[in-house]
Amino acid sequence: MTDIAATESSKLDIARVISGTFAVLGRNIVPFGLLALVLSGIPTAVIAYFQATNIDPDAAFSLRPGYFQAVGFSGLAALITSAILQGALVYGTVQDMNGQRPGIADCLATGLRAFLPLIGLTILLAIAIVFGMILLIVPGIMMACAWCVAVPSLVADRTGVFGAFSRSAELTRGNRWRIFALFVVVWVIALVIGAVVGAIAVALSFGGGLDPLALARSPAQVVGNVVSNTLSALIGSTGVAVLYVELRRLREGAGPQWLAEIFS
Repeated sequence: MTDIAATESSKLDIARVISGTFAVLGRNIVPFGLLALVLSGIPTAVIAYFQATNIDPDAAFSLRPGYFQAVGFSGLAALITSAILQGALVYGTVQDMNGQRPGIADCLATGLRAFLPLIGLTILLAIAIVFGMILLIVPGIMMACAWCVAVPSLVADRTGVFGAFSRSAELTRGNRWRIFALFVVVWVIALVIGAVVGAIAVALSFGGGLDPLALARSPAQVVGNVVSNTLSALIGSTGVAVLYVELRRLREGAGPQWLAEIFS
């Protein structure tokens, strides 16, 4: 009975992670929201708007000169701002769960310090997971679940890029199917939020007709993209940080004293 109880106590509680994520967001909606807006919502919406405005509808959707170069530069900028945001929200989330009130300046400073290794980590993660998906779907999914807390491992544990992979794999061992179920739940939540925001944006954009390019260029659609991307970044980055803290608690019994030591 004791062994069974110990096994159950080491299993990830999906509801705890979700409730913890929204609790952290509720306490830090202003600093986290501003960071996500500036570093994710606005950049991704600008890229989407740029892509829509650089398609010539009168020439069978031909692209204007310099389109791919501009998309490449804007994509690189988005990668940098996304890395800064992830580092910032990992710091803010851990500080909040330690009973502190993270400020925008401290969060941003942590994100700026970590963004170069985070960019390298993000690229390697994407390549590895895509390769796994090409081989077989299930291995790709399991790789994504195994390495899902590599970002907070790099920021909080200071493992380095390659050490973050092994650290994440260690923390997620035994809970990867539960993590997959958690991702499905979060994906459904994000899908519903995106659908609602998108429907409102489309409804407000009907002045330009049903032309898809006109809809993409409308102010309502741009605002909708900003809101949707901001919320997705908020939930995703904060949720991964909460998951990391919970996995450390389950595997290592890490409590408040450990949280206090992370960024001391």
